[in-house]
Amino acid sequence: MPTPSSLLARATQVAALLLPSFLSPALRQASLELRTRLELAFRLAALHQRPVMLEPSRRAGSGQVAVRLPRGVRWGCPASIPLPPRLATTGWESRRPRPITVTPEHRAAANVWFVHHGRQALCLCLELGGGVVLFRYRPLLGTWIEC
Repeated sequence: MPTPSSLLARATQVAALLLPSFLSPALRQASLELRTRLELAFRLAALHQRPVMLEPSRRAGSGQVAVRLPRGVRWGCPASIPLPPRLATTGWESRRPRPITVTPEHRAAANVWFVHHGRQALCLCLELGGGVVLFRYRPLLGTWIEC
């Protein structure tokens, strides 16, 4: 039988999915940048048949793709925002971005990147098999949803 706290958590998740919430234009642009640069890194790795590193910086070099965030968007996750439930049980505690290396076989070094703009945040989770999941933090409901 479900506990009251699990029912409340589930109701919050449903409300987060159903209630409209607008992502700030800066975070919308950051989301597009993250996805675009990740896809570029995978394509370059396949084209050149060598690993490519995705860097959370403003400079790119040979075998590197730089991710540039829009003005006002910061790397990391503020301490006031909890980790997504998917990461809470993994022991993952670093809220700072590390470079991601992708391979020609469309695989990747698993990593997590957080970006935030005010009270809103995004979490990019890259899996070993190259799968990408993007989460969005809903501040009014205090929950993460997959987008």
